[in-house]
Amino acid sequence: MQEFLFALTLSALPVVSNFMGAMIAEALPSSKQTLGLALHAAAGVLLAIASTELIPRVAIAKPVWAAILALFLGGAFFVWINQLLNLSKNRLRGVDHNSVSWVIFLSIAIDLFGDGLMIGTSLTIAPHLGVMLTSGRVVAHIPEGFVTNAEFKSQNMPRTQRFWLLAAFLIPVWLGATLGYWGLRGQTDLPKLIVLAFTTGTLMVAIVEEILPEAHQTQDTNLSTLTFIGSFALSMLFSSYLE
Repeated sequence: MQEFLFALTLSALPVVSNFMGAMIAEALPSSKQTLGLALHAAAGVLLAIASTELIPRVAIAKPVWAAILALFLGGAFFVWINQLLNLSKNRLRGVDHNSVSWVIFLSIAIDLFGDGLMIGTSLTIAPHLGVMLTSGRVVAHIPEGFVTNAEFKSQNMPRTQRFWLLAAFLIPVWLGATLGYWGLRGQTDLPKLIVLAFTTGTLMVAIVEEILPEAHQTQDTNLSTLTFIGSFALSMLFSSYLE
């Protein structure tokens, strides 16, 4: 039971960092340069985790074709979900602001459900892997919370409602962690690695198609590039000392 509580605690940290990003949006005027640096840092950390922690584990699955197929399906699933959400946002442009807000909320909730699933699954493989994945998602959700709350503010959503929505993100992330932990606890390595490969595919596509393009829409400078490679290197260093 203590291990499960540890899984719930870890999976809650991305929601906490999301809230921290939202508080920054509340306290400070929106700065493209600050947002760009945060997004570059998030991309560096997540890319390091995918390339040094996740893909090497996926590659040892037997049969390896099953894990590779799961990785592809994870990326395709992200593309499909993202397309549906973009279509919904486009159709709701100029319509009721609350409807648009709920679409934004749903997109973040799906993202956090995937985080919880990934963290819960990884803890059944190795505790240090769960800690590494959590650290990456914590960094990534700070700029996400900043952008999300800024979007809610632009739609004149009351502050109380914004805070309740941010707190409600605990529900999908805990649901994902519960399914990942109890659904795969005690199973052989193959189903665990297949789920890990699926979530790795979604993470890789998210980095390339969401985080980096968003980062390049801000004030891109040499400092942004150094932040990206610096966060990548620090993440690798952190990982090496956790093992």
